[in-house]
Amino acid sequence: MRRLRILIAVLCSVAAVAAVPEPKEHFGFSPGDDNKLVDYSELIGYFQKLQSSSDRIKLVTFGKTSMGKPMYMAFLSDGANLAKLDHYRGISRKLALGQGSREEAQKLSVDGKAIVWIDSGLHASEVAPSQQAPHLAYRMVTGEDEETRRIRKNVILIQIPCINPDGLDWVAHWHRKNVGSPYAGAPLPHLYHKYAGHDNNRDWYMLNLEETRHVTRQLFQEWFPQIVYNQHQAPPFPARIFVPPYAEPLNPNIPAPVMEGINLIGAAMKERFARENKPGILSYWGFDAWWNGGLRSVPAFHNMHGILTETAGSGAAPRNTALRDLPERFGNGMPAREPSVFYQRPWMGGRWGMREAVDYMLTADFAILDLAASRPSHFLFKAWELATVNMELGRKGKPYAYVVPMDQGDKYTAMEMVRRLSMAGITVQRAKSAFTIGAKQYPAGTLVMPAGQPFRPYLVDLMEPQKYPEIKTGQTGPTKRPYDVAGWTLPMMMGVQVDRIEERFEAALDNDPDLRLPAPSLDRRDNSSFLATIDLLKQGVKVRWGVDGALLAEGKAPAAEFQKAAYELRAPRVALYEPYTANMDAGWTQWLLDYFRVPYTMVRNGDFQNGSLRAKYDTIILASQTAQSILHGTREGETSTGRSGQTDSRQRPEYTGGITLAGLAAIDEFVKAGGTLICFDTATELPVQFFPLPVTARIRAAAATGDGAESSNNSGFYSPGSVLRMTVENGSPLTAGMPRDAHLFTTGGQAWDINLMSEFNKGDRETKAVVRYASKDLLASGWLSGERTITGKAALVQARHGQGQVVLFGFRPQFRGQTFGTFKLVLNAIYLGSAKKL
Repeated sequence: MRRLRILIAVLCSVAAVAAVPEPKEHFGFSPGDDNKLVDYSELIGYFQKLQSSSDRIKLVTFGKTSMGKPMYMAFLSDGANLAKLDHYRGISRKLALGQGSREEAQKLSVDGKAIVWIDSGLHASEVAPSQQAPHLAYRMVTGEDEETRRIRKNVILIQIPCINPDGLDWVAHWHRKNVGSPYAGAPLPHLYHKYAGHDNNRDWYMLNLEETRHVTRQLFQEWFPQIVYNQHQAPPFPARIFVPPYAEPLNPNIPAPVMEGINLIGAAMKERFARENKPGILSYWGFDAWWNGGLRSVPAFHNMHGILTETAGSGAAPRNTALRDLPERFGNGMPAREPSVFYQRPWMGGRWGMREAVDYMLTADFAILDLAASRPSHFLFKAWELATVNMELGRKGKPYAYVVPMDQGDKYTAMEMVRRLSMAGITVQRAKSAFTIGAKQYPAGTLVMPAGQPFRPYLVDLMEPQKYPEIKTGQTGPTKRPYDVAGWTLPMMMGVQVDRIEERFEAALDNDPDLRLPAPSLDRRDNSSFLATIDLLKQGVKVRWGVDGALLAEGKAPAAEFQKAAYELRAPRVALYEPYTANMDAGWTQWLLDYFRVPYTMVRNGDFQNGSLRAKYDTIILASQTAQSILHGTREGETSTGRSGQTDSRQRPEYTGGITLAGLAAIDEFVKAGGTLICFDTATELPVQFFPLPVTARIRAAAATGDGAESSNNSGFYSPGSVLRMTVENGSPLTAGMPRDAHLFTTGGQAWDINLMSEFNKGDRETKAVVRYASKDLLASGWLSGERTITGKAALVQARHGQGQVVLFGFRPQFRGQTFGTFKLVLNAIYLGSAKKL
């Protein structure tokens, strides 16, 4: 009888597997085939078909994209495990938050299942990850080998088939339009995310984007996976895949057991690649363990093992590479054709297409899943251990807590900061009544973030200044540059007052506070004053700026003060230049305008030749982009070199070129006729070089080289992304609401001297520096080289040109939507451009 039951179970299992469609059966081709791309609806259609065919997969939606598409997550495990998903989620959550005693945690760790997260397609132009997603799901559902059965028994895999659905559709449909033509492989002529493009993997602590918020909720509030695996496609050529260990430097706030666990997972991946005879596996290159802000890095500050791989080949077409075309060395100087510790088996050329990339990704997938399946209780209990250690460390003090007073000037942004931290799993409390710490009294409503909490590393890292370690080659070699940015201290970037409290204090605190944003304010120190302004203007209420800079609304301000105002505001008419070279800085500017509900029009190259710009717009914004690129873009017939080191196809003619010299002349006439031109960072090259503005550039941004050697300009100045101190000239309409001493963020930037004698600096040539780089203690967070080059120099210049004005930002005041502390400077300039002087 027992044998009969086993036989029946086996036959049922075989029958169930037989009913599950293979990817090729569903799509008509096998995803990964040359020059074929699955789009989002086709991809999700396959997962829906898997769900209807098997109890080993459960597909659910968890939010919508920036363009309104549903986002899906698939749970893959044994049917019995999926029937108890809430039970296993509860175990993972309780252990991740350090709840219960050690004995309880040990018992739960044995009872629970390891939670592994694998996502695909974040960077949509890196096409292979989403194409491998159906193969991973199919094997998880149908595999009857011992390894796959063990994985399904001990692991719950959370698979995101595509984490950037909008981008997948844009890229897949663009590919289908061009495949087989001379333009096959041409770059998408717009961002592959509504706002962020490639920067959608730079939003994981700021949480500006809908997609990052939805994912963050699943990671740090719902499921708390022990392993988070984020797939990409940009290793240094000729490596076939990058896997951990990551490169130096190490962020000291990442717990050591987490980093050692990441290294363990990397070793398991490399060992599996070696067993499968797959060469070209690179580690310890470029992708460092310093930065906080990516989908693989933020989990490490939440006690999770954040894993990044970068697999070769980002396009749909295969390529053949001869040995003679391989470089001798990687950018960091290590040999590319000979074995080394972190590149044991060099790839020596040959064919490489999507199929090879998909196969490498599947190897990495199952290396991770097999390790998790062999040690599920280890990973679960480790999460509890790390959480409890963090809580105990915080209770000891230094710091004990971070306190956010809500009587500060920009309450709205203070609440925005705290809300975003709360979204990422940080505990926030609110004072029920006034309390005192030392000699300082805090009112009721003050927000408190205790350092003694499970995700202490994340909180501390975002609250404290970064001090980037200068790692050099030898005693006098160049400093290794960071993979992304060097500093990101959130209170500095957002302009929020946060008090670090060293020792324990007593206060009556609400552990579940209401963190809704306050109503918009008329106080110009508060960023929400711009929301109040646009709302009033839309209601037909007259709004003015007083002679002292105050925001005055008719019927609310004293009549005498309203009548004596300096400016009457009007709804802005803004044109934002959108090039065909997919400018992320333009995307983040669009995000800023949408956030503050500023009316705007996206303009392309041809719009600069179609009639009078001044009749349509009051302000034109040029986001950071070189003058050469703005003027000429990609010329017809030109090719570009991709990250593989090989030449990509040329762009379609309709997406080539820039605004041209005729467009430059039109902008010149626009400003002379009373318009405002706002330029960010490198875009300032255009008016500085071609308009008769009395400014002299002190620096130009340094270039990056290879794996991280610093490459400074001839002035020796270099900023790889740091928070600097600035001095604000009060009294200017551009700086209203700003404190005199504040912070800016720069990834290189510009600085100027004004070279006009005082007796000539007036009228239609008047030029003023309204913000300067601080004259001392310039660096606030990160790393800076050659700071004397810009100390005390102009960082924001307002220059008259004819009847209009040019506003030159030497930095990006809207950088990635993170720099709330400098948003006022942009918005003041926009509203001033449309204002009527009284």
